[in-house]
Amino acid sequence: MLKRILFVGLTAALATLGTAGTGHAEPARGVVVIVPGQYLGALPYQPLAAALRADGYEPVVLDLKGFDIAADAAAIDGAVAAAAAANPGLPVTLTGFSIGALSSRYYLRELGGADTVARYVGIGAPQYGSPGACGQPAAPEACPGTPFMEQLNAGDDTPGATTYYSIRSEREWSDGRLDGGQCRLTPFPTLGNGGIDHSLEPVLPAVLDQLRSALAGGCAGEYADEPDGAITAESTLFPSGAPFG
Repeated sequence: MLKRILFVGLTAALATLGTAGTGHAEPARGVVVIVPGQYLGALPYQPLAAALRADGYEPVVLDLKGFDIAADAAAIDGAVAAAAAANPGLPVTLTGFSIGALSSRYYLRELGGADTVARYVGIGAPQYGSPGACGQPAAPEACPGTPFMEQLNAGDDTPGATTYYSIRSEREWSDGRLDGGQCRLTPFPTLGNGGIDHSLEPVLPAVLDQLRSALAGGCAGEYADEPDGAITAESTLFPSGAPFG
């Protein structure tokens, strides 16, 4: 069912995100490395990449399945290094969707990525874990309270010179908060329940608009600087107060 929802959304997105021309004559404005969520790999992110390319950015969409956060972080490390070497002098933005936002942040924290990446944008990011990961075979370490998640969120969540952004819908199941400095873009209006919003986020025009805002370097929302340890996994879940509806 999830695949069907995403592919329907992908068809619609081709008509909305991909209306601008392809390619750009001017030098690229920056590199945007896109890290997917679980299962579907790179395909659902092609309309987003096409829109960014038309805006003058150099998108790189990784084909990862999201089954092992640390292994995906190692793949992100190699991809970012290659993209930076191929585009010297251009800022690198790392954009992670869902579980991809966790592997991206593991790369920033544990593999030295914060020394290379100018901006990090988490989209629909369960930054302190998701109950949906508990007991499943794919990335079970993302379950709240696991040693992996405790390590990922120990101390400063937003290290280095990287600027951190969060994008989510009003009814997203996790609020995407991090302690330390973070721009929390204003949640966009819901389409229904949080699961529908979450599944379609990679192809929603509202997400593209907010990503463009982050790439421009502003904060179209609230900039927060919460102290280390101020956030718990429980406090990040169901920010609208109801998981369904």
